[in-house]
Amino acid sequence: MMNREKVRTFWSERARTATCPESQVILENDPQLAELRARTELELLDAELPLNRSDIVADIGAGNGRFTLFFAPRVRKVTAVEYIKDFAAMIKEKIRIQRLKNVEVLDQPAEDFCRENYADIVYISGMLHYLDKEQYSKVTANVARTLKPGGTFFLCEAISVLEDEFFIDKFSEELNAQYSSLYRTAKQHIDAFHEHGMRLEKYSPAFKDGSVLNKRKETRFFYFVFRKPEKD
Repeated sequence: MMNREKVRTFWSERARTATCPESQVILENDPQLAELRARTELELLDAELPLNRSDIVADIGAGNGRFTLFFAPRVRKVTAVEYIKDFAAMIKEKIRIQRLKNVEVLDQPAEDFCRENYADIVYISGMLHYLDKEQYSKVTANVARTLKPGGTFFLCEAISVLEDEFFIDKFSEELNAQYSSLYRTAKQHIDAFHEHGMRLEKYSPAFKDGSVLNKRKETRFFYFVFRKPEKD
């Protein structure tokens, strides 16, 4: 169903042509709404994801680095994984300007990243609905392998609130581009990570009912908190 090249082309063009940093990775043409969403997502992280100065964070599908730069001053190390070359270059330039010494940038697909028992926190935001079945299966397995025992997987994702998943592959006038995505249900995500031994601790809508950020009746942006069990 998903066409990987279409997805890569879409994000490569977005990196080159979006008019402000927020809209590069947030699909919102209104700059004020894009800024509101960016701020709201960081407030959510601040409230729901406790960070420790000793933590290692893997930011998978890091985009232009907006979350990488949030994590960097708060933890020991951040590994940012991003396969769109222009986005990876943006992150590297930002860490150069800010003289950050604890950020590693890997230019590779999300599904190829795996380091056994490496990270205290794995973070993914708004990426899984751009993955086909094979890519999705690899990511779910590799997240569990990458986390240390007792580690946290924090997922922010647009999900289908219908009875089943649904697929979009069409030209979007709003985005002025061919757009492809596969919106899975909350249950599908929970089941997929449970299969790899992850324990769900919490999931909830990221934006309040009635928020202007809830723009689509078929989808909602949720966050999920999973824990990898400690070793026996």
